[in-house]
Amino acid sequence: MHYENTLKHFAEDWKTIVALEGRPEPPVPTICRALPPMKWVSAFVIAMQTTKSARFGITLYYVIRPEEVPEHPAPPLEENKAFAQVYGSLWDERQLRASHSHPAFKTDDKTLFQKLDEAVRSTNYVSCIEPFRVKGQGRKAFFALIKTYLGDDKWLSEITKYDNMMRNAKWKGAGNLTVEAYIAVHRNAYQHLVSASEHVAYQLPNQQTRVKQLLDGIISSDARLNAAIAMVQASTVMVADFEMASAHIQPHCPVAKRNLGGKRQSAEISAIEGDADAEIASVGTGGGTGPRTGVHLRFHTHQEYYKLGSEERKELAEWRLTPAGKAAQAAAIQLRDGKKQSGKGSSKKGKKNHAKVSAALVKKQVAKALEASKEKDKKKSEQVKKDALLASLLADASNDPVMRTKYNIGAIHADEVQEDAKPAARASIVKRSTAYDPNWIASILEKADNPDAD
Repeated sequence: MHYENTLKHFAEDWKTIVALEGRPEPPVPTICRALPPMKWVSAFVIAMQTTKSARFGITLYYVIRPEEVPEHPAPPLEENKAFAQVYGSLWDERQLRASHSHPAFKTDDKTLFQKLDEAVRSTNYVSCIEPFRVKGQGRKAFFALIKTYLGDDKWLSEITKYDNMMRNAKWKGAGNLTVEAYIAVHRNAYQHLVSASEHVAYQLPNQQTRVKQLLDGIISSDARLNAAIAMVQASTVMVADFEMASAHIQPHCPVAKRNLGGKRQSAEISAIEGDADAEIASVGTGGGTGPRTGVHLRFHTHQEYYKLGSEERKELAEWRLTPAGKAAQAAAIQLRDGKKQSGKGSSKKGKKNHAKVSAALVKKQVAKALEASKEKDKKKSEQVKKDALLASLLADASNDPVMRTKYNIGAIHADEVQEDAKPAARASIVKRSTAYDPNWIASILEKADNPDAD
């Protein structure tokens, strides 16, 4: 054993081990809805790999390593190194070969049980470790938990679930799901398969299979996206590299471009904070922002308004003239007045419910304004039809030789009346027709008002 080679490397590795002893311990991951057993076990193992034991330079991971008794005899050392090649480092070799017959093992075993108890406390999984509580047998409790809730059947079910997801996931460009999100579904499913394959025998799909499944699930009529897919299929490099293929088709997503262009049509009302500075936010038909300047289409306070540029103010002013904009302003004024009346004596419960009440108020005002706008447009459309019918009746009647002789009237062309479709046209016609028989004028107007009457 030479100092220039083996011992020199050992000295460097030992310095690293001493430095790692001084790092803080990580928190213990607990089983919860966001971290179910299948995800928790990996997080717990990683936490134990950095949690110190009672032995210097060794972590609690050595208590829960798969092999209770290390390989004997020990594998040969790597050339010019103080550890075996199969372990990769002196640190890892110490964790994987530390003896369970050492006097400090019982102490570390009890410490591990305390960590497990903290992880499963207040869950249904705590019953699984109860038989080992008295003696504090952490290693047995850990593997009992694994056997009960993470057996082969659970991993096979996980494989079936995510394998089907990769085969059958479809992207049709509907809604707001982008190609990037669709790719993330495939990537996440593959990582779950990798984790499951470490516990049960399973042949992971190769790169070419992953790319084929990804492209087969895209159903779109967008020319640019289809062209990008064709380029991937024609490339011998990209068709065998999932990440490269994903990076090539992702920029051509039509949904992402539509969202960036601010062309979402549904009116939205964002959340309103329930504190003293609550305000109406993001009420509009442009996804909350203007298509030209990106200004937030909502009620702005004086301080916020003064910070806007001239173009932003101009677009905001145009939006305020729309029914949704008027409704947002009216709701903001009502909300402000309500806050003034409530004063400082408002209860905590009232402040807590402020967001719900405010959002409902804005929604009601917007719906009311849009309904009024629709009714106004409907009435205007009906009036235009009536005026057009009136013009036609007058023209037909005045151009009838019998009517002209009977009532001594001149010809009236429909174009005269149609030039002015406003209701004032009716008064103008009557005014210009005072020399005509009143009964004739009345009958014409009655027919225009009641086109379906006999």
